[in-house]
Amino acid sequence: MSQRDEYETELTGSRAEIASVLHGVADGLRTGAVRLGDETGAVTVETPEELTLEIEFETEDDGASLELELEWSVSSDTAAVSSAEPASEETAEEPTPVGAADGSQSLARFEVYQARDDTWRWRLRHHNGNIIATGGQGYTRKHNALKGLRSVMANSPEAAVNGEFTE
Repeated sequence: MSQRDEYETELTGSRAEIASVLHGVADGLRTGAVRLGDETGAVTVETPEELTLEIEFETEDDGASLELELEWSVSSDTAAVSSAEPASEETAEEPTPVGAADGSQSLARFEVYQARDDTWRWRLRHHNGNIIATGGQGYTRKHNALKGLRSVMANSPEAAVNGEFTE
């Protein structure tokens, strides 16, 4: 297996498209390995439990930039970077530029937020930005909104589907 110690790319897209890429980074961090690039030139970077995040924002005459930089120590006994073997052209699908190395990317995230009426609510948001479920009620305390959210998460895997439908 060949090893590379550098990878660089630049993506231009909508806020939703860039947010999707950042979700991929977050999924990879959560699982301990981030995959960068498509299958033919993918690089997998293993990440430790503890990292340093540096956030920098600056404006210039013709634009602004927001830089996010993750840093950590690499010990000599840890494999930090590995490259994937190129995939055949026949099996190549549309590339996902960044994601969890184990393919366990989440397609949705639960959010707890304070609404305009000062109540706490939860919702389930697809990584493309669309809201796909809401809690339906407001809570006076954030703790209670989290409690309601956890109840839905705990009770929904075995929930029955009522009503008639065809697949």
